[in-house]
Amino acid sequence: MNLARDLERRAAEAPERTALWHEDGRAWSFGRLNALSGAVGQRMLGAGAKAGDRIGLFFVNSPELVISMFAAWKVGLVPVMLSGLYNGAELADAHAKTPFTLLVAMDRLRGSVDQANLELPGLWFGAGADDDLWNAGEAVVAAPDLGDADAAILFTGGTTGEPKAVALTHAGVIEAMTKFARAAKGRPGPYALAPEGVPPNLVTMALFHGGGQQSLLLAFFVGRPVVIMERFRPETVFELVARHGIDNLSLMPTMIYDLTRYRGEGELGSLKSVMVTGGAAPPEIAREFEARYRVPLLTNYGSTETGHVAGWTARAVARGEWLPGSVGKIYEGVEVEIRDEDGKALATGETGEITVRTPMTRGYVDGGAGDGDRALVQDGWVASGDIGHIDENGVLFLSGRKRELIKVGGFQVWPSEIENTLRTHPDVADVAVTGVPDERLGEAPRAYVVLREPQKDHSGAEASLIAYCRERLSHFKAIRSVVFIEQLPRTEAGKINRRALVA
Repeated sequence: MNLARDLERRAAEAPERTALWHEDGRAWSFGRLNALSGAVGQRMLGAGAKAGDRIGLFFVNSPELVISMFAAWKVGLVPVMLSGLYNGAELADAHAKTPFTLLVAMDRLRGSVDQANLELPGLWFGAGADDDLWNAGEAVVAAPDLGDADAAILFTGGTTGEPKAVALTHAGVIEAMTKFARAAKGRPGPYALAPEGVPPNLVTMALFHGGGQQSLLLAFFVGRPVVIMERFRPETVFELVARHGIDNLSLMPTMIYDLTRYRGEGELGSLKSVMVTGGAAPPEIAREFEARYRVPLLTNYGSTETGHVAGWTARAVARGEWLPGSVGKIYEGVEVEIRDEDGKALATGETGEITVRTPMTRGYVDGGAGDGDRALVQDGWVASGDIGHIDENGVLFLSGRKRELIKVGGFQVWPSEIENTLRTHPDVADVAVTGVPDERLGEAPRAYVVLREPQKDHSGAEASLIAYCRERLSHFKAIRSVVFIEQLPRTEAGKINRRALVA
């Protein structure tokens, strides 16, 4: 029960086998990656960190970040995952929320660190950094069973409020990977190292978020090497898929959108499937993606706080179990309840908040509470904030986010339903819907629309979109107003930032 153990196991099995590629072509073997992680872990302890301490990791996606993560786990430290996009104020705020005793960072980000005025010891990677960081000494074996100890602290996406720091445990992350791998492969582990010639997994998401970190760890868990890209760009995805013969991808809905609407030429010829994570891709975009690239989209529902909950694997689709409009079948061993506003479990088919029993997280860091001062974990259960229902076959369906619910004259309206309708309009490239105050109705739906072709006069377009909704939705669901914008604001996790839209 230490997240560094899979790296050590692969290094023992095949020390010369490539474990990690960077988009720029650099590569590290399992043996070299393991040795460097041990050396950096020793340097962390030498800089003053003690087992159990939190250390800040301030990087863009890079091999140096991968090495630093495994280094921390090897010597029993807790990485606080900091976005490489943070400016000085954001870095200082993260440290205030989740104090750490040592900063490990890229030299090119030093300017933000200086602005943050963090009076901390630090280790620096990159130009001008201490070359000794790359000198592997004696082998370092991962700290013994850390089980329920904190494994990492990550900041949640914060789509409607401030990001919250969440503590994940070693045992919880390993259990989540175990359940997902068992569903995907149809058998329990442990899993042997993949044979030579099996393509690596491409990590498209940020490693300082749960999705990216899970992609990396899961690859080593099932015996595959990985390729990492510094940030998501369609051009880089096309190039890396072709270079490495990538056969599967895990993408967020915004990435699906960017690839679908990419204006240039692009091929994903070696892909067999794409797993959509972090939310469902809008149906119209999903259809366009599958038609353009001839690759099926599967789903994997979960979150930083809950781990993997439900999804459709290629095996389930082949068995004919897939149901349109669903996010997937609940994975074996995962406990899910649908609850009403009073926390009472609802019957099969009834709609309420999706609540998951999980060992993945301890909760918000340092006893902090979430929106409405509600603790994240209550009696072992995590309230996801998502609304949905479960059918009689254990298949999960989503309706929307609890905090995004719009109450129109006493009726409940989910933005996703309106957004999915508007995306079928030929002039709409992208859209988000929020509720705005209305004197008569309490709230009214407003659409923020990105047009495929910019227009100087929007009056005709607004009337057209309002009429389009009225023809296809109940009167209380129809939008009352439209704001035209060049692009939708998004969080670092790639989700629509509805708070920024309303502001």
